[in-house]
Amino acid sequence: MVVIALDIGTIRVGCAVADDSVRIPFPVAVWPRAKYKAEQEILKLINERKAALLVAGLPLGPDGDRTAICDSIESFVRRLAKRSPIKIVYVDESFSSQEAVQRLAQAGGDTSKDVDALAACLILERYFERN
Repeated sequence: MVVIALDIGTIRVGCAVADDSVRIPFPVAVWPRAKYKAEQEILKLINERKAALLVAGLPLGPDGDRTAICDSIESFVRRLAKRSPIKIVYVDESFSSQEAVQRLAQAGGDTSKDVDALAACLILERYFERN
């Protein structure tokens, strides 16, 4: 089964994919959220890869409570759900972007453009660790 993970920010959406039998996430792309570009690309990817599960990162606070961006992320995911029958789960993605920046910096990668896709990989890793 193909699994897609999203790191949904206010400006961009990072995306990663993996097959749940192998459980190794690969970064796919980073798309702008403006003008529904990310939504269009994600729906296209779901169809092309015949994905069965969408894992969306939800940044919870230190006590597990919702943060200010949670409503925006859930709204984005609901729009996808209306246009695709894919199963959706949320994973706490707290500090995934900061961890992605650190990993990219250590590897000498471009933290300005690759961080969101790598954060999506980390969200998918967290999902696999918990399931």
